Amino acid sequence: MMRREMAAPARAGAWLRKNWFFVGLLAAVAGGLAAPQVGTAASGGGLTATVLVVCLFFLSGLSLPTEAIRSGLRDVRLHLFLQAFIFVVTPIYFAASAALLWRGGDPRILAGIYALAVLPTTVSSCIVFTQLARGNVVATIFNASLANVAGVFLSPLLLSLLLQQSGRALPADELVRVLSSLVLRMLLPVVLGQLARAALREWAQRHGKKIGVFMNAAILVIIWFSFARPARDPAFAASLLRLWPLFVYLALSHLLLLGAAWGAGRALRLDKANTYTVLFVAPQKTLAMGAPLLTTYFATMPDLLGVALLPLIMYHLWQLTVAGFLPRLLGPVDDPEKKPA
Repeated sequence: MMRREMAAPARAGAWLRKNWFFVGLLAAVAGGLAAPQVGTAASGGGLTATVLVVCLFFLSGLSLPTEAIRSGLRDVRLHLFLQAFIFVVTPIYFAASAALLWRGGDPRILAGIYALAVLPTTVSSCIVFTQLARGNVVATIFNASLANVAGVFLSPLLLSLLLQQSGRALPADELVRVLSSLVLRMLLPVVLGQLARAALREWAQRHGKKIGVFMNAAILVIIWFSFARPARDPAFAASLLRLWPLFVYLALSHLLLLGAAWGAGRALRLDKANTYTVLFVAPQKTLAMGAPLLTTYFATMPDLLGVALLPLIMYHLWQLTVAGFLPRLLGPVDDPEKKPA
């Protein structure tokens, strides 16, 4: 009996250590909504978030194995398909479906869905899940790195294009200000991180887990700040309770995109290892880049920022849940149909 009583807390502790970011994400949103004054004061008028964004992207540049981009160019067809799925197919799908389903609704929700649509894929999680499924890890690293580097340029430009449909498009001078800010806060730190990686690559690989923990913690703080500011308006928190159809839409959209990625992989006659790479790279969206990018893009629209982050948070939680089950459902990489008789 005592062993069972001791085992339960141990299992709970192990689960919490494994899923601390999942729990922290919910806590960051809840903390921002429950005590908005604390989060607003801690943000320091946006200075704290700015410092965290710069640190995040410097560490992203330091951690991104972009040497894989130079060495992974062989399977051009797979790479072109994945990049097109991330930056063309997914934005078109969300632009068409969201404009139809949310027509006449809250334009802030539409802006948040568009913001989700234009983001690159994840880096660490899609690599981990590809390894678990025994997919093509080299191709995953290559495409995740390439998409995140390209996303610094493409994501804000695609978002500006899609926002023209929702009435939230930025004026030209404001768009120039946002892009200049993104260059200083995101692109320049990534470049500096890559330059530092040339000398610190072994150190970065050795301390990769600690760097990842710090980056995830910084993301949680940014999300806390992002929800604290609009939560000072009581109507904001009340409106969140009516957004359950948004989660249903995003969950179904992820499954649909997952099915489309699988079908396209089979149509292209990719082997199982590359098909599994497609499943974990093509439909996923990064919170690590998404949260600071949206914080910068919507810096002058505090009423929009909290709602704009909601689709990304919902989608991220769901994609992690689905990806956690996929490796158990997928068959072995070696296809018996291709083995000689």
